[in-house]
Order: sequence, then C-alpha cells, then structure tokens
Amino acid sequence: TVGHLLHGEENLDGKKGSPEGIKAEDLTDEVWDFVFLNGPMPKKSKIPQKLMEKMRKEFRFWYPMDLRVSGKDLIQNHLTMALYNHACVWEKQPELWPKSFFCNGWLLVNNEKMSKS
Repeated sequence: TVGHLLHGEENLDGKKGSPEGIKAEDLTDEVWDFVFLNGPMPKKSKIPQKLMEKMRKEFRFWYPMDLRVSGKDLIQNHLTMALYNHACVWEKQPELWPKSFFCNGWLLVNNEKMSKS
C-alpha cells in the first residue's frame, strides 16, 4: 500500500533507490507505528513529515482489505496466518481486519491439478 511512495515509479524492485532519498534504516519502528497504527509523528525521522502523512493516508484508503481471493490449498497456512497477523497487529482495531476471504477450487487438466509453477 505504501511501497510505491518509497520506491517511486518504474522502480518496483527498488534497485534505483528512493526518489526521496529514503534508506531502509530510515524506516524505523516509530515510522511504521505512525503509518499503520496511528501512532504519534516520529520526532527524529529523516523521512519528510508530508511523505509520512501521505503514507498513512494511502494505507488508510486501502485498508481494511475487502476481499482476499486465494486457492483452497492455502487455507491452512497463508490465509490462517493472514487472520492471525491482522488480529495481532490491530488487536484494538478489528475494523482493520480482513472483511472476507474467498477460496476457489482447482482447475483439473487430464484429471490433475493445474499449477502455475
């Protein structure tokens, strides 16, 4: 939800560095608490306040996720952990937990599960 603000355009893998000059070490716990947990504005951050406010606004626009669509084979691991993670991180804000999950079945080709890999 905020990666594009850190990486910039045409830099999905981050190899070009941040257009704002942000380094990994600038992304402190206080920064993430501000963005994701509505914490106070960090006092000693190298990240411009305006950018942090934009990151928070962007996150709040996209969360909570309305629907996660996935394969039924991921229920026991990925989808279960997604629920646990959201419930742990936003323990006091259940309104940020996923609203719904949809699990689809498998496509069979020649009576065998078709896979992307």
